[in-house]
Formats: sequence, structure tokens, C-alpha cells
Amino acid sequence: MPSATDQTLENQNEEELNSLHSKIRSLRSVTIDILDDANRQNDQLDRTTNTFSSFASSLFSTSRHHSRSVAASSALRQYRVIAYIVMGVVVLWLVMKVWRNGPGPTAPAATPLEGEY
Repeated sequence: MPSATDQTLENQNEEELNSLHSKIRSLRSVTIDILDDANRQNDQLDRTTNTFSSFASSLFSTSRHHSRSVAASSALRQYRVIAYIVMGVVVLWLVMKVWRNGPGPTAPAATPLEGEY
């Protein structure tokens, strides 16, 4: 027949075993969450890579189409497009300059003349 000390030690071992089992379950849960998060991030990176690849091919196609259309058009049309671009840059520069400096000085408010009735 087991003594009281043996029974106490057995109970302490059971408590420690249950505590250890609980910690292992928690660790397993955290590990699974980390794995799921890593998989979601990899999927997001794959989608981002596909999006950028699609954008790059679209941009390349557009630039190739633009270069073909510019090469096929007349010199006058090319100069006109260049002039529009230069004018657009100048207008943007002027707008930014006015916006940065504000509307400029304003005229002082008129004051009524004293002595007039």
C-alpha cells in the first residue's frame, strides 16, 4: 500500500504532467498560427509579384506601341507633342510656384477719410 508521501508525489507529478501538456498544446497552437501567417504572406507576395509582372509587361507594350506610333508620324506631329509636354511642365511649374508662395500681397483695406460728412 502506497504511503501518503508516495501519493503526494504522484499527485504532484500528475499536476506537472498536466501543466506540461497544456504548455505543449499552447506552443503547438502558436506554431500553427505562425505557419498559417507565413503561408498567407507568401500568397500575398506571389500576388504582388504577379501584379508587378503584369504591370511591367503592360508598360513595355505601351512604350513599344508609343515608339512605333511616334516613329510613324510626321516630324511636325512629333514637334507638336514635344511642345505640349514642355508647355505642360512650364504650366505645372508656374502653378507650383504660385501655390507655394501664396496669392501674393493684397492691397490694404480702404479707410474712410476723416472730416468728410
